[in-house]
Amino acid sequence: MSRNWLKIAGGTLGVGILLIMLFANQLGLDNNPVWGVKRYLIFFVGLLILAVSVFHREENFIGQAFNTHTGQLYLASGLLGAFILLIYIWFTSIGLWTVWPNETSYYDLLASAFRNGDLALGVKPDPALLTLENLYEPGSREGIPMLWDATLYKGKYYLYWGPAPALFLAIIKLFYEEPIGDKVITFAFAAGTLLFTFLLILEIWKRYFTEIPRWAVLAGMAFAGLVNPILFILIEGRIYEAAIIAGQFFLIGGLYWLVTGFIRPSSPRIFMAGLFFALAVGSRTTLTPAVAVLSLVLFLWAVKSQRGKALPFITTFALPLILGAVCYAWYNYARFDSFTEFGYRYQLTSYNLYESLDETFSLSYIPPNVYKTLFNPLERRVTFPYFFPTRWVGPDWLANGNYPKFYLLLAEGITGIFIASPFMFFAFLAALNKNKDFRWIAISLAGSAFSIFFMLQIFFFTTMRYMLDLIPTLSLLAVAGFWQGLIRFKDRPIVRRILIMAGLVLLLYSIAISLLLPVSGHLESFRVFNPELLKNMTWIINNIIPK
Repeated sequence: MSRNWLKIAGGTLGVGILLIMLFANQLGLDNNPVWGVKRYLIFFVGLLILAVSVFHREENFIGQAFNTHTGQLYLASGLLGAFILLIYIWFTSIGLWTVWPNETSYYDLLASAFRNGDLALGVKPDPALLTLENLYEPGSREGIPMLWDATLYKGKYYLYWGPAPALFLAIIKLFYEEPIGDKVITFAFAAGTLLFTFLLILEIWKRYFTEIPRWAVLAGMAFAGLVNPILFILIEGRIYEAAIIAGQFFLIGGLYWLVTGFIRPSSPRIFMAGLFFALAVGSRTTLTPAVAVLSLVLFLWAVKSQRGKALPFITTFALPLILGAVCYAWYNYARFDSFTEFGYRYQLTSYNLYESLDETFSLSYIPPNVYKTLFNPLERRVTFPYFFPTRWVGPDWLANGNYPKFYLLLAEGITGIFIASPFMFFAFLAALNKNKDFRWIAISLAGSAFSIFFMLQIFFFTTMRYMLDLIPTLSLLAVAGFWQGLIRFKDRPIVRRILIMAGLVLLLYSIAISLLLPVSGHLESFRVFNPELLKNMTWIINNIIPK
């Protein structure tokens, strides 16, 4: 009887919310006849409450979601994911919700070119640009309009960024012809990365860590979904950020299929892993070493653990990778008459990369880049938002090293991983897991993370958005390491309590910094697009927190 009353009460509440939202104007609750985000959100909540009340049965998936421990965790994960997506929207829109300030639409240009059967962008270079003797020298282009950071070759504009996102966008543009900004693409791939991250965390928990408390699963999800610089890159959401997060979407998606393939071996899962990894490289070519490491892990796993099916699994995995490599090589040759030229050499940017391409990667860049990536500190100020990313606060002896002149020590602000996200220290505990099957997962995550880390350190500068190449994979290791610590010290309650307290403090600090850095690092964007919000936040926070 009590359950029937709950269903009736839930149905009544859901219908009530729907009616209130439908007639909000007539009731005087909303003076705007156009529905806003909040109104749509409340309407959706009412619809969800009504649907649960009507279709709830103990034996169906709704009943299992409410009445079983696993179902409750999945339900809580879904609600947490929805909340994080709202945070993504807030930062993407700079607090405007329905208006998304956009800076670039490069992928839209490339998608339109693909749709028209062309590889070059539809934008025509300024004739004055084509008459220059050395058009790749920044000083010679002063005063001439151009498509910034695009690649110019034989009188046509191309993009050096990976084409995979534009291929999917070209399909969308068959049905939607309006321009789609790179910020929309950045958000879409960030949301997709969040989905695969959650699925991967749940898969690892369900197979190897079911004895840990459910709050630890949700805490790990919150960290992985909000860790810096995910929110940081959503503010600008340009072609640079879009390419990086697209690569992460396919890399984390590929890891999900690879891990599920390790746990429940099947050719479709192995094929999907290969396909996603191929698209990861097709979005972000610097992920090639990570995909190579993951391919080696798959090969060793198949040979050692799946002897009877090793060859079919390896072939299934390699097929999309080989096809992707061939297609990318053809794409390069069709544009630049070389299978291995991605267009970086012909980029119109602040530097003459045509003459200095051999200096863009160097082992001598490793010492300062490692410091900046891991330990570059925050700048502390007395007013909101208090903590700011810095260009360089390292020791002089490291700054004045014997580096090629091309190295940019003061390129952009960056906050070290262990400074902004100290919860990452738990990644080292993942190695304590002795389960042989889990080792394949740990090796996959650690191997791909290290290869990405190495690539970032030998580049001629590093910045916050580049860290996103590394952070999603490393955050998964940190979550698994924290869980492993909970299991390892389950028979030592004092040590376990200390571990839990330390984990929660580091987690809350990491998330707090992740929420502050996008504001402090992009104060000018808030001043331009939403000055009233910035003013209100500054006044409220400064009056709440004592100086």
